[in-house]
Amino acid sequence: MVISNGNQRVSKIDTYLNCAEVFAYRSTCIKRKYGAVIVKDDAVISTGYNGAPRGKKNCCDMGICPRIERGLHQGQGYDICRAVHAEANALLNCSREQTLDADLYLTGVNPKDNTIHEAKPCPLCARMIIQAGIKNVYLRTGNGPDAYRKVKAEELSWVVGSLE
Repeated sequence: MVISNGNQRVSKIDTYLNCAEVFAYRSTCIKRKYGAVIVKDDAVISTGYNGAPRGKKNCCDMGICPRIERGLHQGQGYDICRAVHAEANALLNCSREQTLDADLYLTGVNPKDNTIHEAKPCPLCARMIIQAGIKNVYLRTGNGPDAYRKVKAEELSWVVGSLE
């Protein structure tokens, strides 16, 4: 979390990434906590975090993660994951009109020690972000001010092994 230093303000980008981090702590995933915030015209229009669909059992409630049990890493085994990703949850709460030319802020947190995990949308979420008309994606990469990458949504990796 980036906090102000004396009279210095936290940048807008770090503020929205901080918001994404706060939502990550609502995540029900025991492998990786993610939070997403969609902002348009300097106003938050939607938020999301990763967790099972509404009314379904969460991994944190069951105490198990099928991906951890199988030793799977980032980008592997999403078909057995119980969670709807943070980006998808944030997008599901919006119309395309709301998301056109908006920005998405994404922060990942390691549940074991609450350290920042370098955020990266999976290919499916990347496709949804592009389809929604999101302009830029800000990805938290570490602790401290300006520890992020800005990626144009159209440049996200949306197909594994693609030449595009």
